[in-house]
Order: sequence, then C-alpha cells, then structure tokens
Amino acid sequence: MFQNIPTKTMRRNNAEYPKLLNEIHNPPEVLYVKGELEHGSPRLAVVGSRKPTRYGIDMTEELVRGLAAESNVVIVSGLASGIDTAAHKAALKYGSRTIGVLGSGMDEKSFFPQENIHLAEKIIEAGGAVASEYADGTPAMPHHFPERNRIIAGMSLGV
Repeated sequence: MFQNIPTKTMRRNNAEYPKLLNEIHNPPEVLYVKGELEHGSPRLAVVGSRKPTRYGIDMTEELVRGLAAESNVVIVSGLASGIDTAAHKAALKYGSRTIGVLGSGMDEKSFFPQENIHLAEKIIEAGGAVASEYADGTPAMPHHFPERNRIIAGMSLGV
C-alpha cells in the first residue's frame, strides 16, 4: 500500500537532492520522495494533455518505447491523467524507470489524482520514485501544477 512506503525528506543541501534541480529558478527547498530518485541515468520529461486523443496516447507509448530501447533513460512526468499516465505506464511496460512528480501531498487523502495512486505504487516497485514539494495533507490546488512543472523540467535534460 502506498501509505506504507517510507517517505524521504530531501533538503537542497542534501547530497541526494537532484543536482539538476538546483539549476532552476526557485528550486524547492524540500522534496518529499517515495522510492529511488537517483540512478545516474539521464532523464527526459514526457508531458501532455489530460484529455488526449487515442493518437496522442499511442504516440506517447511509441516515443517512450523508443527511448527505452535505445538508452537507459528515466521518464519524468506529472502522474496526471492523460499523457502523463500514458508515459508512466509505457515506461513500466518497456522497462524504463520513471519518476512521478505530484502537485499535492503524497498521503492517501491528498494524493491527486486519486485514480493514479496504484500507478504510483507500481512506479516505486519498479525502482522509480514519486516526489512532491508539498507536505502530506496538502491538497492539489490549481497554482500547484505550474509549480510542479518547474520540478519536472528541472529534473530532466529535456521535455
């Protein structure tokens, strides 16, 4: 169960804090992380519409499949509905690690979107991670998603 997975607190001065994240404007002072964030592999972000077409979902899977076959790339996305979900699922399907970044706390009550909490468990079981700058008990708010997006971009070599 997701709630039983321990949460690590990483501060900016912590050696485990993602190095690339320090290079963005206004990096988060704290990251809450479940799973393994650092693997030394390059990371690419795959994000998109919350209401994609079938074509969009198919192309996301094709893109991630190609990345998994050609390199040891880690897929970073936002665990949101739509393309983000498709990217995480494709990474798991084709053997790439993946990192989900939330715009809410990671406790079961705050986790958003609720339907992806089991996907988050699978990501962690497969050696990936789920991260958030928001403490448990912080609900998803509209302004959290642009803030979350800077973390997705800041953890990745490209989007």
